[in-house]
Amino acid sequence: RRDETTKKKKRKTSKESKQQQPQQEDTRPPFSNRHLQRACVTYLQSQQDHLTASPIPSMVCDAAFRCDRDQQVSLLGNVVLAGGGACLGPNEQALPDHLREQVEAIIHQHTPGWRVKVLSPNFPERSVASWLGGSILGSLGTFHEMWITRKEYEEWGAAIVNRKCP
Repeated sequence: RRDETTKKKKRKTSKESKQQQPQQEDTRPPFSNRHLQRACVTYLQSQQDHLTASPIPSMVCDAAFRCDRDQQVSLLGNVVLAGGGACLGPNEQALPDHLREQVEAIIHQHTPGWRVKVLSPNFPERSVASWLGGSILGSLGTFHEMWITRKEYEEWGAAIVNRKCP
């Protein structure tokens, strides 16, 4: 019984001490990615206004249309969105849903009824996905065969990439 009363007293004192501690105010401004969204919005729009590069939905469709017709459905059903820019939006699923809608709008002009599925990891993994992929590639036993030395690059130029990494 003494042990039980001692435990109860300890619980009460720990609760009281937590309540007595002054709480610190969080003076940091709330995080907003509004500026980043405004900078990237042109890459997400389907219309090409003043940019020389295609927006992301057009690039996804172009990549799928360059493949065999038999593979297009499976490619569009497995679009993976990753990287730091994929963290845009007010919530975790906003950009993948937006991309899916825009790609489907383009696809349905040519082939109605096809479904697009955009997969995306959670925010923490999404922002470092390229680093994770590079780490996995670097740990492969055959990766050393793809290394390009400075001498090789000076001799062959950028074409060495296509020779070593077909």
